Amino acid sequence: MSSASFGQWSGLKLVISNEVLTSEDNIHDFMRITYNNNIMILLHHSMDFPGFTTNTYIVRADDELEIAIKPTAILKPEGLYHRNKDNQLAPVCIADKANPLEYTPVYRNSNCYMNCRAKLMYKLCGCLPFIFEPIAEFYNIPHCKLDGLQCIQQNLDQIGFVKDIKNKNFTCSCGNPCVDVSYDGLPNTISLMKANFSKTRTEGTAIVRVYMYSQVYQILETLPAADMTYLLASIGGIFSLFLGCSFLSLVEIVYFLYLFCRAVYLCRTKSRTREISDGSFTHRRCHVY
Repeated sequence: MSSASFGQWSGLKLVISNEVLTSEDNIHDFMRITYNNNIMILLHHSMDFPGFTTNTYIVRADDELEIAIKPTAILKPEGLYHRNKDNQLAPVCIADKANPLEYTPVYRNSNCYMNCRAKLMYKLCGCLPFIFEPIAEFYNIPHCKLDGLQCIQQNLDQIGFVKDIKNKNFTCSCGNPCVDVSYDGLPNTISLMKANFSKTRTEGTAIVRVYMYSQVYQILETLPAADMTYLLASIGGIFSLFLGCSFLSLVEIVYFLYLFCRAVYLCRTKSRTREISDGSFTHRRCHVY
């Protein structure tokens, strides 16, 4: 696949002023995490909820942070199943149309674990923290106050999981989506010299550039190793491996054995009928040609 534009002079350029970096009001903004005149940047898919495994970068005052993005798309076939560790049939991947999540419209691996954590928070503490504000407002779930945040902090060992869990009180099982796009970032930090500041750019400013590393990116498509057509075509080879003959030869052998047994049976039946009708019990031999 390819992108419309790439390179250092394309993509997103964000200039962060000194007032944004030093404002105390940003502490209450859940869209940014600011501390010590730094800003944390999370790089993830547009439909992903940022989680523990999200790529994180720090931009500081008087620095320019360049992040070159290298996406990788992984496509898996829908409708295939495999045996999990519990010997149960489970889908190889989960399609968007079969999205089992309550709080997100698109199935993603990080969204699934976020959905599980939100359900567990609501079950244990009866509220959701400020980072889940859109979900809480849409589903009329109470916002966590001080006692609710303390409850979440006390149960953080149960809530802060990043893998499948199963116990008597709660179960969370997340699979991979059938269409998964991951983004690897190549960061580069450059110090801004004072001579480079213009009238519109004051000291203490930070710059963030995010752009595509290349015009093309890689797509990995997963195909089944053996489908029904392949299995039917391989039956002869499988029989040949274990029996020393092809499947067609085995059918021919069975067919000729059937003809031989049928001919012998008809011959003996005919001879026995003739002996009874003649009244003689002379032994007669059947000849099968």
